[in-house]
Amino acid sequence: MKILSPGGNWMTLAGELALGVAELLPPGATVATVTGRAPAALAWDGPRLVAAGHYDLAITTPGWHLTLTPELPLACLAAFPHDDQLALAVRRELGITSLSQVKGLKVSMPGPDSGHPAHWALARILPMYGVEIGDLEILRDRPRSLHAPDLPPADPAFDAVFDEALMTMRWKNLTEQYDLDFLPLDPGVLEACADLGMTPGVLRAGRLRGVERDVPTIDFSGWYLYCARGLADELAYAAVQALDQRRHAIGERFPQPLPPLTGPIDLPGDTPLPLHPGARAYYAEKGYL
Repeated sequence: MKILSPGGNWMTLAGELALGVAELLPPGATVATVTGRAPAALAWDGPRLVAAGHYDLAITTPGWHLTLTPELPLACLAAFPHDDQLALAVRRELGITSLSQVKGLKVSMPGPDSGHPAHWALARILPMYGVEIGDLEILRDRPRSLHAPDLPPADPAFDAVFDEALMTMRWKNLTEQYDLDFLPLDPGVLEACADLGMTPGVLRAGRLRGVERDVPTIDFSGWYLYCARGLADELAYAAVQALDQRRHAIGERFPQPLPPLTGPIDLPGDTPLPLHPGARAYYAEKGYL
């Protein structure tokens, strides 16, 4: 079994999953967890790679990523609690109230070579406000670790930060060190985003310093373990059985403060695609459905 787990947090989760699955497979079987560079690009390409048989299982976020290409024969195995949204933060002293006013700003955001879903989303949202990605000065300042407490959260010259991963130390430090306003997306823009496959969401008041009211935006919640629909039922069954048996060990790998998993694991969770039959059989036997 090969598990595509691009990125440090997902390698942590997949490592526990691999240990659990290995105990359930016949002698001589192997389980590998695979990461690579750039992680976001690898995750973005994951559905195609899994559908083509290069990997048996994979992890991704956000949930709408898995529904962008409905022709791919994919199924879900589990969802993990991960509360996240796209934040469009600007320095308060600039007095900006709309994305239509951001031309020429120095923006900390995933770049065009990152393969990041936030860049994909912004490349479609900004033109709805008369702004192109090329109208921004993109700062290549995203910390190599978003959880590192001692890394600068952004280039001090920034005017705005357009990004996700709100539960990280980066956003805590950013909002404590700078006065920021958080721009909402207009209802018509949210409808257009939904037509493009993105899920509208809300950045709740009080989530971060400076978020003084609910802010309509794009949802980036959820980590999802998925596979091809043609994965053998016994492998899908073993994967979710291993998750169930190691759910507490997985939770302990993401301790406070600011854990990437923003709640206890409750299998199977709310998945954006139907459950694989092998996974559904396990959950049904346990009374989890």
